[in-house]
Amino acid sequence: MTYSTSSPVRPIGGRLALDFVNTANWSDDGTVIDEKLSNTADLRIWMEALNLTEVGQTATIEELQALRAKLRSLFLGNEKSLDFNLFDYASLPKSQLASHDLTVDHVPLVNLITISALSILSDQREFQRLKRCPGRNCGWLFIDETKNARRKWCIMETCGNRFKAAKNYAKKSRQQRH
Repeated sequence: MTYSTSSPVRPIGGRLALDFVNTANWSDDGTVIDEKLSNTADLRIWMEALNLTEVGQTATIEELQALRAKLRSLFLGNEKSLDFNLFDYASLPKSQLASHDLTVDHVPLVNLITISALSILSDQREFQRLKRCPGRNCGWLFIDETKNARRKWCIMETCGNRFKAAKNYAKKSRQQRH
């Protein structure tokens, strides 16, 4: 599946909240470089890729983009995020709680994303394995679930290979100059 920009949907974060944050590529200073959720069609494509087609959608694209930036800031420990109350987004509809129907069907997407974020933030082991890809103009977040916690790149085939190719090119360039 691809967004309207032809970028592929890549749910690599390991958690819904992280895959949501990764619907943009980020600069080192936290600016969105490549927006993937620019319209409702892109949002539907992303939701379909994550099997969230029955989930309720009540927020606008602008509200989702603002939530995404706040979540990323929160995950990265940015002090500006301290005035952001995640619990404001996490309530389940009373009718759903009363019916004991706790499936994700028709629960607003914002609620599911927020619950996922709260889960990451409340589990110290999980939060310690939260990493940011160092790839140039990537900045994606992921949970490192490798046994030795040494995963570095969001996707080795993209960011990891670009880094290795640039490093190899620089090395060959230095050798040719000497």
